[in-house]
Amino acid sequence: MKYFEFGQEHPELMVMLHGGGVCYRGALPVAEEMAKTYHVVLVAYDGFNPDEPETQFRSVPDEARRLGDYIVERYGGKIDILYGVSYGTFVLMDVLADKWLTITTTIANGMPTMDYADIKSPVLQNLYIFFLTGFSYWLIGKAGPIRKKLVCKMMGRTEESFDRIVYKDATWQSWVNQDKYMIGRHRNFDLFKRTDMYIWHGIASSTEKKLAKHVRAWQDKGYAFTYKVFPNMGHGTLAGEHPREFSKEVQAAHQCSLQKEKR
Repeated sequence: MKYFEFGQEHPELMVMLHGGGVCYRGALPVAEEMAKTYHVVLVAYDGFNPDEPETQFRSVPDEARRLGDYIVERYGGKIDILYGVSYGTFVLMDVLADKWLTITTTIANGMPTMDYADIKSPVLQNLYIFFLTGFSYWLIGKAGPIRKKLVCKMMGRTEESFDRIVYKDATWQSWVNQDKYMIGRHRNFDLFKRTDMYIWHGIASSTEKKLAKHVRAWQDKGYAFTYKVFPNMGHGTLAGEHPREFSKEVQAAHQCSLQKEKR
């Protein structure tokens, strides 16, 4: 696991978690934009880091635990803004569970609102992984020109931004480990109360519409979060393709959080 830091001259700390099956390089432009306002820590997961090809992704809790330890050791456990996109929101939830951390604003962008299947049988788990992970690995991890066009259409992304995030040298085992540990895990919505929670979806893509499927049910149950839809954005494109607009939205959300703290 590696950490890339920008804007160390700023007092407020923003931690950025990229999506699954991709690498940190797709987030470099937006991290550099955010570094004009915040001290940014951009996380690179094991197994999906071109700079550390020998590493292997183990699990969401493993990544979250080591990140938490890093923030406690270096910055006293205080995060002003925690941001995660797509699969990174699973890591985000485990970071929220770390009792040694204090997090003011949390933004989950493109958060999947469905859990992984709850399968007890090891045989059925392996079948589930074979089809679920195998499809993603084939479609994204080993995408050729035709598959790339398909993925970009599904996600509402440009091919240029897709080329920045994709990492084709990740091992099959790293892909498997991303999904295998998530089987049977359920979201702890009480963690939303530990922070000022924001969930964002850009619904100009078929992928994002599916990920946002259960948001209304979450709202009806009174879970503690503020929801915002970006109708002209695809999956991860607010940060991935519009860094200045993303920065404005993040700053606005964080200012709201600070105002709430004063009440």
